[in-house]
Amino acid sequence: MKTQLYFWRPLIEAYKKDVAMISEYYERTIAVFHDIDKEIETYAEELFNNYPGTEYTDPASVAEWAQNRAIDKYQTLAIMKSNHLLMSISMLYHVWEQQLIQFAMRELRHYLRFEKKVLQFNDVQLIFKLHGVDIIKTKAWEKLRELKNLVNTVKHGDGKSADKLRKMRPDFFEIPNLFGARNETDTLELYGAVLLDQYSLQVSGNDLYIYIDAVKHFWDEMPERAYSDTDTLIRELEKTKNE
Repeated sequence: MKTQLYFWRPLIEAYKKDVAMISEYYERTIAVFHDIDKEIETYAEELFNNYPGTEYTDPASVAEWAQNRAIDKYQTLAIMKSNHLLMSISMLYHVWEQQLIQFAMRELRHYLRFEKKVLQFNDVQLIFKLHGVDIIKTKAWEKLRELKNLVNTVKHGDGKSADKLRKMRPDFFEIPNLFGARNETDTLELYGAVLLDQYSLQVSGNDLYIYIDAVKHFWDEMPERAYSDTDTLIRELEKTKNE
């Protein structure tokens, strides 16, 4: 029996709209961090002015105390800002991955019965390939592979995905000096866990928008219809399951 993946255009447009919502979410929520410096300056002034001192209180000591508290708060806000971007990027990847899984199961339920949570990304990649759609040969794949390794690095820290990411985007692991030149210090090795230090990965908001465009372009590259057959699908999926 022939199987079909039908990339119905209204559905593809709905997927792209879901992806576009991530940029809207990011732009609305990043505004919280737009003026950290002014917020910290105001915080330090309030701490100093509201300090319950006496005539014997040393103003210099109070100022130093307020400054140290302000530095602590700045570091907290900086980590929150960095994590906000990384979590938005992670959300983008997982939305795309779940779109792939939902689409594959939705199409193949016409021909096969699936156990709950049976499909993973590699399964979907195989299903697409058996239908003549090789994900890794799409024009968008280079950026999507980068996105995948970045999200795995955010989740797991310095491991195999981070090593792959270093080859793709060495600039993510380097802090430029005052003259714009890159140093040779690996920031992830230096600072450790990604979500605990804002300097571990040098990712920018522009990277998020590039990844969003890559996901949209991926869906645009899909054909209207792609075909395979039930016996081949069952055989190949069972083979990967046993492996």
